[in-house]
Amino acid sequence: MSLLAASTGYCATVTVPNSLLLNSIAESVSLPMFTWSANGTHTAKGYTTEAADETSVQGMKEDCDNINLNKKIAVDFRSDVFGPGVIGFFYKCEKIRQDTNLYWFTVSSGSSSQIDQLCDPNTNYPIVYDSQHNTWWIDEPFDCTQRTSPAS
Repeated sequence: MSLLAASTGYCATVTVPNSLLLNSIAESVSLPMFTWSANGTHTAKGYTTEAADETSVQGMKEDCDNINLNKKIAVDFRSDVFGPGVIGFFYKCEKIRQDTNLYWFTVSSGSSSQIDQLCDPNTNYPIVYDSQHNTWWIDEPFDCTQRTSPAS
């Protein structure tokens, strides 16, 4: 059930004419029919422990390699910060410093306030553990270069 369906009781189906692939993705992540979106770049630092005192060079490299090779769709992205319903797509990663990766993203939500919070440079992100790469991450602010809202 999509976020829109959950909040309104109306089950909306996203369709993309002539795109079986995009329709399958939208359906599998429960993309609401009407979404607010933002894209841009953001940086994150990876560490070996929750104390964030030693850079996880291997975990940061593996995360970049994985995103550059496979891309990543994150359903309920950072629900600890935004609550449920934020869908993130990460499609490029680059190591810009020994302790920092730069990510290119597009994020969508059925809630404009979630996109506002994501794009707010003052939003704080608690450290979070990534078991796939055995790395603790500190997300830095998201630089939203473009934003869209649903058509009326």
